[in-house]
Amino acid sequence: MTKVTSAWVNRDYRRVWGASTAGAVGGEIGELALPVLALVTLGASAQELSWVRTATFLPYLLLTLWLGVLVDNRRRRPLMIGAELGRAGLLLTVGVLALTGQLTVPLLVAATFAVGALAVLHMLADFSFLPHVVTPEQLPDANARITATQSAVGIGGSGLGGALVQAVTAPVAVLVNAATHLVSALLLRRVRLAEPEVEPSEGGTLAQAKEGLVTMLRHRVVRALAAEATVWNLGNEVFMLALTVAVVGGRSDGPLALGLVLMAGGVGAFLGAGLSARLTGWAGYGRSLVVSMLLGNTAPLVGVLLSGSTSLRSLVVLAVAFLVSGLGIGVANSQAVTVRQLAVPARLRGRVNSAYRLLSWGALSVGALVAGVLVTVWGAWPTALAGTVLMAVATLPVALSPVRGMRDLDDEPEPTPAATPQE
Repeated sequence: MTKVTSAWVNRDYRRVWGASTAGAVGGEIGELALPVLALVTLGASAQELSWVRTATFLPYLLLTLWLGVLVDNRRRRPLMIGAELGRAGLLLTVGVLALTGQLTVPLLVAATFAVGALAVLHMLADFSFLPHVVTPEQLPDANARITATQSAVGIGGSGLGGALVQAVTAPVAVLVNAATHLVSALLLRRVRLAEPEVEPSEGGTLAQAKEGLVTMLRHRVVRALAAEATVWNLGNEVFMLALTVAVVGGRSDGPLALGLVLMAGGVGAFLGAGLSARLTGWAGYGRSLVVSMLLGNTAPLVGVLLSGSTSLRSLVVLAVAFLVSGLGIGVANSQAVTVRQLAVPARLRGRVNSAYRLLSWGALSVGALVAGVLVTVWGAWPTALAGTVLMAVATLPVALSPVRGMRDLDDEPEPTPAATPQE
């Protein structure tokens, strides 16, 4: 059986967990507040909403590789604290401008790009920092706890975000989002881990970035996980933008209704993440990962096929689909993160993860642009169906890869040898 021990005994881990939780609360509120701010407060069209969503994720395409080099050459905790303080300041500015009537769609696009850039930096630094905080035996439990907590936050956070937007308007909800990132920064400052100094990598920035990208592409396990995440994120962004337009535009209680549907996904993800470490110890990584991905990635397609409107019945069907999808994704996500964290040497962790994010999260900006066009041409529900079809086929790269045969992390295949990248 795979050896998994508790990470909760680690004081610094509990503080990192608390920071992650605070940031997750803000993320759930912002997931609803920013689109509604654009649609309702600023009167944005579906195409303009897609620009806001694109700006949020465009940094993953433009900046990820370079920020990955930065993470591999600097201590991670200061980077994480700076990113959280920066996000808090930007969101505070957006909220104040919205309340005073000075916010415009171009300003919102620019602010969301900057917030997205800091989110990339924080995510890359956090991914590389956590394995220093806990032992390898604690890492599966550490990731499972964070995933479960983020899912639990999704349960209440989506509903809270919808309720805040419905009751006190989107600008106030954005201000609450800013406060959560400030709390996250304060918790990270309390981490007492003496993070070792990072020895700068040899070679120029371009060569270092290329080394991370080549390593990711030649590692059969990480490559398969990256392919799955890229296709899934592309489809999910198309699906979510279409669903947001359909529900917010189709019901007077649209923000609250959408929040409740998303809460169901949080319930499922919480349950799945809670089972993840146990399933890993019992069935191993490969089998439970593939089965959970199949379940989580296919459920939204079934939900859209059985709904297709904003009626109460359709929303209940979608909520059940989100519940089942969240269950599978909750299991798969924490396992996949652990595999990726331990699959490559620590000195390359930031750059390989940045290459992974370049593909997987870069797809979100593409999906947002595509969704804006498709909703305008096809309408919301046909676009939602197209997105869920992509999500369903995303399991194939992992199901057809060596991942499915992994019982333990010791079973992972080595990356294909590669020549040293040249400057």
